[in-house]
Amino acid sequence: MTIVTTRSAGGTPHGFTASSFASLSLDPPLILVCLDQGADCFPAFIAAEQFVVNIVTPAHAKLATRFATKGEDKFAHGNFESDESGYPILPDAAAVIRCELEQAVPGGDHVILIGRVHDVRIGSGEPVMWYRGDFLHLGQSVR
Repeated sequence: MTIVTTRSAGGTPHGFTASSFASLSLDPPLILVCLDQGADCFPAFIAAEQFVVNIVTPAHAKLATRFATKGEDKFAHGNFESDESGYPILPDAAAVIRCELEQAVPGGDHVILIGRVHDVRIGSGEPVMWYRGDFLHLGQSVR
């Protein structure tokens, strides 16, 4: 599970929770993440030059839920920091992947954001996934 963030030209942070995230290419290094076209932050991401994929840990469960909720003040309660370019990052994420927006491809009621990986920082936490309406730790048995 990921919290994807960006900022507007004026510096306002925007973000959403995405469970649809994948590696797309090794050469060049590309990832993809899917964004609902009805999301409040949709215009900001389409206009963005860069975005950040923060891979969440169990400690981010409430934060990921907030970022999945429409209309919430998503950045009101969180320990986001700004990277050197002013983009919001989760310093304690399992990984932080900074990308340049390569392309936005329509896909039904979503858009597929393709990002060229600029750099990656690996944290110490274990990532979680969203499965059947709950957070699933990697390696955890599924019933």
